[in-house]
Amino acid sequence: MSNRKSAIVDRLSGYWKMELGNVLLLPAAMIALSYIQGYSLGWLSFISIVPMAGLLVIGGLYWRAKLLSVQGLHTPLFRTMALAAKLQWPLAVSSFSVAALCLISWLYPSMSASFGDRCTASIAAALAVLEYINYYHRQLQHFDHAADWKRLLQGEGFRPAQMAVDLTRYRNGVLRSV
Repeated sequence: MSNRKSAIVDRLSGYWKMELGNVLLLPAAMIALSYIQGYSLGWLSFISIVPMAGLLVIGGLYWRAKLLSVQGLHTPLFRTMALAAKLQWPLAVSSFSVAALCLISWLYPSMSASFGDRCTASIAAALAVLEYINYYHRQLQHFDHAADWKRLLQGEGFRPAQMAVDLTRYRNGVLRSV
């Protein structure tokens, strides 16, 4: 295996696990922090966590499938792109809807169970919107790979998200199950 391919395998081997771990870790941390602070959580937090967690699941599945593809197994990537394509609009609608609900809750606090509920929901909704953009449109995350960070600092902007590129290939029939 080439050094470049080995580096990609090493990076992806941990990355997909981190994304899937965050499906449980982020909501648990949000709930624990609210509990420690004495704030009750309500429906607003719990519905805001759903699209965030859904996007983290898609992200984890995508990076695992991408790892397997680099290793020569292409069927998981094809299947993951089929799932990601089916879930794109539901994830977009739910992410932006909970973001709007969170904004409204700051104007009408009675919509929420507490200040902590609004904070938790707002953080989860913001992460959902950012993850949606990061996976389906533009790569926002540049801090975990030196080449991406350097490209951003050189003014080259945000490149298309890798999953967005693979989704385009899937939708155009270029990405196949082999």
